Amino acid sequence: MHLRCITMSILCCYCVGGIAGFANNAAITRAVATSSSKMEARRVENVAIIGGGLAGLSAAFHLVDIAEKKRPAEQLQITIFDKAQVGLSGASAVAGGLMHPFSPRGKLIHFGQSALEQSKVLVEAAAKHRPACVLRDHLYRVALSDKNVDQLKDTASKYPELATWMSKEDLHNHVGIDCLGGLKLSNGCQVIHVPTYLEGLLEEIKMKAKDLTNGSSVKWEVIKPNDHQELNQKLKSFDSVILSAGSGLLHNHFIESDSLPVQLVRGQSIEIGLSTKEKKSFIENDAVLCGKYISPLPFSTQDTDPQASTMQRYVIGATHEFKNTPLTAPEVIEELRSRTYQFAPHLWDEGVIDKITHGVRMQSNRGAFGRMPIIGQCRPEAAGTELNHEHMWLFTGLSSRGLIYHAIFGKWLANGVLHDNENLLENEFEQFDWWRRK
Repeated sequence: MHLRCITMSILCCYCVGGIAGFANNAAITRAVATSSSKMEARRVENVAIIGGGLAGLSAAFHLVDIAEKKRPAEQLQITIFDKAQVGLSGASAVAGGLMHPFSPRGKLIHFGQSALEQSKVLVEAAAKHRPACVLRDHLYRVALSDKNVDQLKDTASKYPELATWMSKEDLHNHVGIDCLGGLKLSNGCQVIHVPTYLEGLLEEIKMKAKDLTNGSSVKWEVIKPNDHQELNQKLKSFDSVILSAGSGLLHNHFIESDSLPVQLVRGQSIEIGLSTKEKKSFIENDAVLCGKYISPLPFSTQDTDPQASTMQRYVIGATHEFKNTPLTAPEVIEELRSRTYQFAPHLWDEGVIDKITHGVRMQSNRGAFGRMPIIGQCRPEAAGTELNHEHMWLFTGLSSRGLIYHAIFGKWLANGVLHDNENLLENEFEQFDWWRRK
């Protein structure tokens, strides 16, 4: 393998910190507030969103969308606070971008089909402004064992509109990959370049806000997340605050580590280039899930290397690290190579590694419905946060299912925030507060 250079690009979730944060159920119970019955809902016109990744921008989109449909004559102002410009920080900035509703065993995840439909709406909205955010309109999941073959064949029989079984001969002849067989996922299952997607989604949100009454706006403000005093001063003018900064909620002490049933997981990936002049091609430049993932990247428009235009780029990821000390670059390469070489030997043998990216995501503990996002209200005095606002909401814990879950949960949360009524979440997901329960 030709190692032209290895650049460690630390693109972490808001702020790099220790991998800590398991649940304390007593603290969870104290940390949240249940919506009380009200004779008249409090008017919500000015909303702050802390964290502008998948969760934050989904919440912003749906706040504007619901306002446009249900109260277009009323003013709505949204300010998104983040440590960097859109698409440049957090786990969302280095996400693999494979959007689909199935587990590795081919099981449809909870709310899988409806979640996919909602995510398609947001992708289509973003693509109006950034069509390059959709890299492929399909992807592949390969079987890793004989048992997995049976599981994936069952998936294809149950969900033929989304999954098509391909034999090992089909995958070899049509896709160029050698394995036991696998699924072609399509009809909304897509490969997304998440930073570009977030750029397009923000542009759509701002455009939609212009259709509301005069005075409505959506703003993006770069902040220093550790300066709680300055941030508290800014938040005084807002009716409600949505905390959606992923692992940054813990790293920056917006929420204490024992107040949520979560773990922080570090993921490192490599970006690798392969000359398009090569006669061989890796899986026809498609994306494959194989325990890890291998996915195409767009050509870099900022690369000054004259050979960049002839290089097809891929991301291979990701490690799954719980320790405080991250794996070294050689360790990352060795782990990912050992898990993916059999599916892409030409890529590893002829490719040029040029970057290692790093992200920390907040992973919710597994419950009755799998790993579900965390949405609902919280009280600052009980959650151990230095942020001081009476009306705060949580939207976090998307983990590796950010693309599939961000839209549907963002819609539910935005409806609750805009109507100042947490009970509306229960109408959509009766156990939305699973994270509060022992």
